Amino acid sequence: MSAIPVPPFAGHDDARRFHQLLMLHLAQLKRPGETVGVHQFLLGQALAPHGPRRDPDAACAECERPYPCRTVLRVALVSRFGVGWSPPGLVRLLRDARIWGARFDDVEVGEERFAWEHEPRFTAERRIGGGWVVTSTERGSSRVRAEPADDRAMIDFIADQVREHPFPFGWRVPEELPAMVADGARAAAGWWSEHGRKPYLSQHDENGSW
Repeated sequence: MSAIPVPPFAGHDDARRFHQLLMLHLAQLKRPGETVGVHQFLLGQALAPHGPRRDPDAACAECERPYPCRTVLRVALVSRFGVGWSPPGLVRLLRDARIWGARFDDVEVGEERFAWEHEPRFTAERRIGGGWVVTSTERGSSRVRAEPADDRAMIDFIADQVREHPFPFGWRVPEELPAMVADGARAAAGWWSEHGRKPYLSQHDENGSW
């Protein structure tokens, strides 16, 4: 089996394989023997339209942006999809997908050094002999934020910078809001208890990556 294609892609076939393998990766973020979860199912529903168009540019069929679009790229990073990214190549993708940079022309990328604006400004420099050192600068003061030991660790650091804190996780939830969605959530859970047992889902129960 060939490796996961690394963006930028040569054409539609590589982009389509990337999308399919990402969807398979997300489907297997469970222990073998666990049932397919409703959140895995919903994530698949959300990402399915974000496949590549069948044209020479292989742009995202949903957002019409170069592939992978920002939605696909963000999910791939946060879920730790096992792509053989290079740190400089990934930073270029983040810049081009308009994920990084207060302005998207303020991301500097070289093979040994890159920098980006992310409240505050971050700079990553490759150490002699391998590894990276990441510093942040704010109001004229700099400090070391991380010292990733190799490219893989640097990719993990980058993924952590991409992660959001979507509501309600990590938020103070007004006490009146949960009751407003409780009935709908119970109804949805009842629907899923039936739908999740359908053969097209239950045949995947034994698959998993944990």
